[in-house]
Amino acid sequence: MFNLINKKAKKGFTLAEAGCEQRLKLAGSGLDPKQASVTPFNASNQEKRNRAEANKNICGGVYGKNVFCAVNSEVSRKRKAFTLAETLIVIAIIGIIASIVTPMLFGTTNDAELKVAWKKSYSDLAQATMLIVADNDGSLIGAFPGDLAGSEDLKNAFASKLNVIKDCSGTSTFGGTGTGISDEGCWHSGTDSWYYLNGNGNGGLSHPGLILNNGSLIRLVIDKSNCSTPRGDYTRCGYIYIDINGFKKPNTVGKDIFAMSITANTLIPYGSRDAAEHDPSITCIEDSTASTNYGYGCAAKYLYE
Repeated sequence: MFNLINKKAKKGFTLAEAGCEQRLKLAGSGLDPKQASVTPFNASNQEKRNRAEANKNICGGVYGKNVFCAVNSEVSRKRKAFTLAETLIVIAIIGIIASIVTPMLFGTTNDAELKVAWKKSYSDLAQATMLIVADNDGSLIGAFPGDLAGSEDLKNAFASKLNVIKDCSGTSTFGGTGTGISDEGCWHSGTDSWYYLNGNGNGGLSHPGLILNNGSLIRLVIDKSNCSTPRGDYTRCGYIYIDINGFKKPNTVGKDIFAMSITANTLIPYGSRDAAEHDPSITCIEDSTASTNYGYGCAAKYLYE
């Protein structure tokens, strides 16, 4: 009886329909109706077994080549992986985040490195100044005669105390026989080749200068041979500019270019004792385009912080 029910079910009948048909046949044949009354229960159990068996055969065994199985298998496979569009969206989002975060991280690190390099450069130049002062009996007054024309001699004096890889002579105005540091390759050349902190550009220069073995660029100038140029609460002989990382960017005063005054017996960073002109609160303001924001005051600010 159960075999008959199963055959009917395979031909499109539900097990319930097959069971009912079988009960009618049993009743017509004179068999015990009780035998038919248990059929629905047994048929239900058989239906469960048939479904379980069918599930085992889906996309395998007898039904393995069924086109619907193939489609279901492909859909299932695709659902387990990202589509190309989804992958591209994720990559685009990662790129956007990286473009925002990376400059912040590297910018912060670079600023810190430049400040450390500035402190080291200042220490080296201060030490060289002390040696030059000692060579001139403790005072630079009169050591480099000719005012501006004494700049070439000042450059030569520093060249003898530092590790120099290139020496550039200034023009005759500064006591030299050359064409100046920009033309000779010891300083930035061309329009807007270096900048103030407010973004305003500067061009080439004709002073004497040096390139050190660490790549730093140095510009040296004598104002007054008698060291009488007023500057805050002191007077100076001249000044030094240094680009601590050479021709690498940002080439900006207050970031990688710093200035200091040469007095009769020492160096003083801009913004230290000449606050009236180079006050850090006025001339060292990050991201300010104010006309007074040259960046000079950063020399003292970063040196002493």
